[in-house]
Amino acid sequence: MHAQAERVGCEITREKAVEATQTEDGFRIETETGDEYATESLVAAAKYGRQWLETLDEGEFLGDDGEVDINWEEHKRYGRTSVDGLYFAGRLGTAEDQAVVAAGQAGETALGLIHDVRRDKGLPEDLATHYTDWVFIEGSVIDGDWEAHVRKEFPERVGDADLSEARFDELQSQYVERKVEQAISPSEQRKRRRDGHRHLVEHIDDDAVLERAEEIKAERSSGLDDEQQ
Repeated sequence: MHAQAERVGCEITREKAVEATQTEDGFRIETETGDEYATESLVAAAKYGRQWLETLDEGEFLGDDGEVDINWEEHKRYGRTSVDGLYFAGRLGTAEDQAVVAAGQAGETALGLIHDVRRDKGLPEDLATHYTDWVFIEGSVIDGDWEAHVRKEFPERVGDADLSEARFDELQSQYVERKVEQAISPSEQRKRRRDGHRHLVEHIDDDAVLERAEEIKAERSSGLDDEQQ
């Protein structure tokens, strides 16, 4: 997961956060080494050691016992809290202790953050929340011109939002460009699959990979021998 994050441009810092402070532009995070980081949004995911969040607490989300106590009727989904720009993910949010369940909830929190950022940029609701991360094989969704389909779809996504003609054209161009890029060719799909397998192998014990490779070679050889008999 760290490798994938770094491939898409994230910087991973292995330091413990000790204090979070709200600023005019978002948050300032101080670590145990004295380093400080400024961010517009903040996602907290650690179940234990949440004392660094107390500086943000206004009696809204941390109970007297330190447990998370969010008004879930108001903040049901997407990890949102009563503090603008602060999100809870995984077990610190609404998930159970199981890792795969917590990871799924963290993905939902990421979507909530992306949706909110898009809304803050002035995108109409349906545009802000429509297919954040999705690709498909060319020709598998509609039978026809995908770009023409997207252009026809765009006014429906905008709805009755109050947009100037210039803003409408700007958003439409961005929307069409992004949606067209979501259609990938079969060869690109195969390339991505191969790349994904290679990246995965980098994190597996070399001896285990070599051992399995020998097993595959033997299985294929056995299959050829059976065909020749």
